[in-house]
Amino acid sequence: MRAAVAHINLLQRTADAHTTAWILLALVAATIVGVVYHGSNVRSQAQTDIRRADDLARQVKDLQARLAARQGDQGRSAAALSLRKEIDALAPQAQATQALVDAVRNAEGGRTEEFSRPLVAMTGLNEPGLWLTVLTLSASGKRLELQGQASNGASVLRYARRANESLQSLTLHLDSLELQPATGVAAPGASNGMVSFRLY
Repeated sequence: MRAAVAHINLLQRTADAHTTAWILLALVAATIVGVVYHGSNVRSQAQTDIRRADDLARQVKDLQARLAARQGDQGRSAAALSLRKEIDALAPQAQATQALVDAVRNAEGGRTEEFSRPLVAMTGLNEPGLWLTVLTLSASGKRLELQGQASNGASVLRYARRANESLQSLTLHLDSLELQPATGVAAPGASNGMVSFRLY
């Protein structure tokens, strides 16, 4: 009996060289197309993100501008309210001064002009933290003396400068100042550095 013989072919079939080159070329082309497509998607997504970031930055800027405008309105409202309170606080003093001017005018008959003009000039002045306690007009309206209290000496100096500016057209002036620490009861809300003054 004959033994079975297995035949093995050790020579592999070689693929056609052109076919292999085309396959490699197709693989490289597919890779390039994939990379370009992915890069295009990434670029498009980046541009979308940049547009979104710009929109958000614009919205933040708009909100900040609106907030600043609202805070400005509130600041103006607070300043107007503070000014209104100050005017309301000074109204009784202005009314009292006007009543004094009217009383002087009535008492002096036709000679009130020389007394009323300095009083009216002093009525128009105010300095926060300063109030008059005595106003003396003598020598037929040619000599003026003011006494009062203030929260500090600087406010007295400011008041004296402004008073002299107001009195300049009346040929009156305040040349002398006496300043000393205030004694007695201070005004409500006043600090401990209160001073008494005399301007003449």
